[in-house]
Amino acid sequence: MKNILIDLNSKKFEYIEKKMFPMEWGIYLHKKYETYKYDVYSDKNIFAFGRGVLPIVGGNRLIFTFRSPLWNGFHVSALGGAGYQFKSTGLDNVAIIGKCEEPTVIVIEGKNNDTVNIEYIPIKELDFDINNYNNIYEFKDILLKHFKDKNHRSFVVGPASITTNMGAILSKTVRGGKYVEGSEGWAARGGIGSVLYRAHNILGVVFYGDENPKKRSEEKELEKEIRKIVENYYKKPYMKVILEHTKKYRYDENTKTGGTFGNDYHLLEDKFPMFNWQMPYIPKEKREKLHDIIMKYYVDIFNEESIYPKKWTNCGEPCPVLCKKYRNGLKLDYEPYNGNGPLLGIFHLYAADKVVHKVDSLGYDAIEFGNLLGWVFELLHRGLLKPEEVGASENIIFDIEAYNNEEDIIKISEHNSKIALEISETITFHKTEVGKILSLGIRRGGALLNEKFKNRLKEGDSFTNYAVYDTFGNDGHISPTLYWAIGNFMPLLIQGKYLTYYKCGEFLEPEDLGLKCAESAFNEITIENLGFCRFHRKWVMNVVEDIVKKIRDCDLKEIAYTLFNDICQYDKNIVNGPTYIESERVKDLIVYGSKEFGNDKWYNEFKKDREGKLKEYTKIVVNTYSNNLKIDWKFD
Repeated sequence: MKNILIDLNSKKFEYIEKKMFPMEWGIYLHKKYETYKYDVYSDKNIFAFGRGVLPIVGGNRLIFTFRSPLWNGFHVSALGGAGYQFKSTGLDNVAIIGKCEEPTVIVIEGKNNDTVNIEYIPIKELDFDINNYNNIYEFKDILLKHFKDKNHRSFVVGPASITTNMGAILSKTVRGGKYVEGSEGWAARGGIGSVLYRAHNILGVVFYGDENPKKRSEEKELEKEIRKIVENYYKKPYMKVILEHTKKYRYDENTKTGGTFGNDYHLLEDKFPMFNWQMPYIPKEKREKLHDIIMKYYVDIFNEESIYPKKWTNCGEPCPVLCKKYRNGLKLDYEPYNGNGPLLGIFHLYAADKVVHKVDSLGYDAIEFGNLLGWVFELLHRGLLKPEEVGASENIIFDIEAYNNEEDIIKISEHNSKIALEISETITFHKTEVGKILSLGIRRGGALLNEKFKNRLKEGDSFTNYAVYDTFGNDGHISPTLYWAIGNFMPLLIQGKYLTYYKCGEFLEPEDLGLKCAESAFNEITIENLGFCRFHRKWVMNVVEDIVKKIRDCDLKEIAYTLFNDICQYDKNIVNGPTYIESERVKDLIVYGSKEFGNDKWYNEFKKDREGKLKEYTKIVVNTYSNNLKIDWKFD
């Protein structure tokens, strides 16, 4: 495996000959350089990424590792398909340390003789003014034009990465000098884009290279061998195996829709997050009516404009699943549209389109920012914040009883959409003092609001009591994935991704939940470390060990246990261990979840001793999880 470490201070790079998959590569460097000793925006916060090296459908993700400015510990984010183009560089893994003197684009060019050329282009040479940066797509277009003669791909950060802790990375597939419609992909969780820009002064990375006929031939032969492994196991043709196990993401005959957007609303029914996670307080019959609204004004429109005309594409690798569903040039996924839709009281797709596109154009993690907006909306509704403090021209409408007919649904959705656009501008560009505070994220921003507006709070109350987030140490946090799943709210080693048991609608005994969280985390980190798409996890996990043996003599289970142990050791240089749940809203989601999901035993326990039993339940879950992963991430 060929890996390089780029030092932006010296503009030099070194080869590091080690056999490591992407997450191994990242934690190896973070431990070696002891990055936990420094501020997250220090130029010593290594930004690492690597590609999936399995020549197989779904095996071409780019995996990024970094110390998160939100979570504050080691984190990981993935970018679908980009590894397919990145392999033309001849590299497996890259890491960046140091900082450019001015905003810069890195260009990685692979040569056919297995050498690499690195170029550094200050953005002023691209006639781009960073001081007027307000749309990530405009900068992406500049790079597309500049490298139009190259068979390239790039990833870039937007304005949110410059001014907030919630910046993401955007990439699109390029064919024939043009973007493939609907192909945009995001590596977003944990503030990854904010690290790339604020720690290293990098606005984007472009990569391309020469075709290497010998390597391509070897890869094709290896792919044939892997196909045989899959077909021998399943006793079915390779493509049939893939399509049978990925129907949710392509098209499901049972639901007559496809992708996470269409199918998750069928699966979640009335339990999807809405009105800043106020589901525990909304009667079930009312939630069911709101779900009916979502199906009509969200999913039905999506089906008419995306599914039925088959506006589907993939992430850039030759994959038949075509999981990316798009319409009007916009890609639709469940979490960005739920976080910037129902979570804000927006129940019409056209109104949500405006918010999602605005949040994307600013370069945010749409999940994190939508969750932040939902919290701000409730604070406005409760009078804890005033519209002018967040740059809103008027107050939002957050009355659950107001959605009575089509006219109400459209009017309220459009109204809240307009306010969301105004607030997003205020936070991104620090237009007010409160906007600047909110740019730090929910937990840190909430702590400052508690102090600034303490006279607005009743005794014992807190701004963060209305927020939903997972805790790490004294001030680290991340928004969970947008499912009412108890495993999403446990203080595990890594949250904000699917390294937990995230099935909605279940309330398990704590020992069982801890075990399932560990099992899910184990499988997910194995997939992520290989740079493999998790949409293919159902079929690949049964054969993954045999497949990997074709490229590397290793024990995948041992690698996974070592990864968890290394991450745990790294994080414990920053915090002592897991941090108990802080937000009252999160506690309510757990307590009321026990009732909602049919566990009367635990609901009665919570009624007798809410805080004591919550701590007991959480401790058992986390300690069981820790024991099963063989790590020291436990409550005393």
